[in-house]
Amino acid sequence: MPKKQILIVDDDDLSRKLISRLVSKEFDYEITSKANGIEALEYARKHIPQLIILDLMLPGMDGFEILKKVREDQKFNQTKVVLVSAKSRSEDIEHGFDLTADEYITKPFQPKEFTARIRKLLTKAA
Repeated sequence: MPKKQILIVDDDDLSRKLISRLVSKEFDYEITSKANGIEALEYARKHIPQLIILDLMLPGMDGFEILKKVREDQKFNQTKVVLVSAKSRSEDIEHGFDLTADEYITKPFQPKEFTARIRKLLTKAA
């Protein structure tokens, strides 16, 4: 059986590495990261990850657009999506939840809180 997957999408190299390290220490999933929205969506369509950790401000296609496309596609009905962004205005957070994000975490975040929220989602999904 193939290993469960987490896709991390962030154009900031440091953020991708930090999130990847936090998630890999905590969960036994295959972790892939992408820096570009279009590449991320192509990858997700081929591999159907259990979880997508998604920045909002991305080149090619922003996180809101990716979330919308993922939610319109039936094959992602088991995929959880966590938005992670420096956009902390209530309108942005509300918009994320309106597009049915499973979680919205603002940057900078506390590592323990971040992994606790991810754990909660992955435990529900299991």
